[in-house]
Amino acid sequence: MPVQLSDNSVQGFDLARKPAYDRHDITPGILHIGIGGFHRAHQAVYTEDVLAGGDHRWGIIGASMRSTTMRNRLMPQNFLYTVCTRGADSNEYRVIGAVKDVLTISQHQHQLLDLIASPQIKVITLTITEKGYCLTPSQELDEQHPDIQQDLSNPGSPVSAPGLLATGLKRRMEQGSGPISIISCDNLSGNGRSTQKVVTTIAGLYAGELAHWIRDHVSFPNTMVDRIVPATSDADMLKFFQETGVEDNGVVICEPFSQWVIENSFAAERPEWESAGAQIVDDVAVYEQIKLRLLNTTHSALAYLGLLAGYEFIHEAMEDPTLSEFSAYLLDKEISPLLQCPDGFDLDSYKRSILQRFANPAIQYRTAQVANDGSHKLQQRIYPTITEHSRRNTACPGLNLVVAAWLHCLNTPKYASQFSDPAGEIIRTYSGGSLVERVSSESKSFGIIWDAVKFRNQIKDAGAALNQSSVRTLLQRIMINH
Repeated sequence: MPVQLSDNSVQGFDLARKPAYDRHDITPGILHIGIGGFHRAHQAVYTEDVLAGGDHRWGIIGASMRSTTMRNRLMPQNFLYTVCTRGADSNEYRVIGAVKDVLTISQHQHQLLDLIASPQIKVITLTITEKGYCLTPSQELDEQHPDIQQDLSNPGSPVSAPGLLATGLKRRMEQGSGPISIISCDNLSGNGRSTQKVVTTIAGLYAGELAHWIRDHVSFPNTMVDRIVPATSDADMLKFFQETGVEDNGVVICEPFSQWVIENSFAAERPEWESAGAQIVDDVAVYEQIKLRLLNTTHSALAYLGLLAGYEFIHEAMEDPTLSEFSAYLLDKEISPLLQCPDGFDLDSYKRSILQRFANPAIQYRTAQVANDGSHKLQQRIYPTITEHSRRNTACPGLNLVVAAWLHCLNTPKYASQFSDPAGEIIRTYSGGSLVERVSSESKSFGIIWDAVKFRNQIKDAGAALNQSSVRTLLQRIMINH
């Protein structure tokens, strides 16, 4: 008979490491917005270690901006869930007890606003993806975004993350609840600065004094996060049940590697995450740049090129000798020469670890999942490197091909149906002109790099090559000639 994970059954889960504390002793100190798989396999695990160390002030209240799914899955389990860490030849199971509750903005809007205003909440963390910040390509608040427009029309009932934060902080200011730290954990360059910008901008549109209060009482540390956490599939849950005999509707699958680098800029008390392995540093930028431009760029390359080559999973793409060799080529030839690394950083070891992690067959990360939202992701991951190559007058044919592959996937129903991207609708509705011209006509949305004639011509040439030759042929040609 299946045993569902819960407070009553967890002690019988013999294969798992279980919470090393009495959950009744935990009080909430963290509000997390965007409680998907990544948060539950990353920041929540670091917080779990802090709780296990005896500091019980840092229970997590999760919030979902869009869906009730996570609440519905976790509530019958008393908000317990398992992190299943899959290495190439080993599995580890850990039950996480840090989450006290999960709320949804559709059902619990006022409760969420009260939590942001509560003096007990000292930290708010975010994993809302790049598009959740409602940013323009120039990293300003997109005041024309439909959600922002709705928030400005109805400031008491926010639907966007920036609007929710600004409205809750207004209550915090009015109640005199003291300072708070808001920590973005998304793959945005300067994620703390971007969060600060959108929150203070919409706050200023609400009330000028609120923006001033935020500047004095709220900190927005920059962070860098790293762990591969694919979306949990029904097959993953079935496999977990077959391995453990435990039914867990919140199980999350991840790789062994985990890294969290946080800027030492906190406005209030915070968990001692460094005791769990997080790095608290003065400047996150160099770590962030290395990760975005090496790991995330190569991940996107494998996603789009892997889709075109017919691979469902990232590790399958890495089993293709040409794609694997091209990944190493990108890291060594087109990206690394432009990077500055901190003293003592072993760049060669880091690049080897990237390739090993992507090749892990135990992590079933779909190429289509990584391909989601490329119009946002490429602006953070790839365009800065291409821009720097242009400034130096050096070539980056591999990166150009990745951008062309993204466009090709978007414009081909066979591939476009497998992932989502805001650019898809623009490409489908734009009449006339080449594919590149369709995107460049919306450079405000997709990045000012599309205003550059040289870049557009390079992408046109790469796209034409994709229409004439196979992916493998093109990759081999690039590696031979460069």
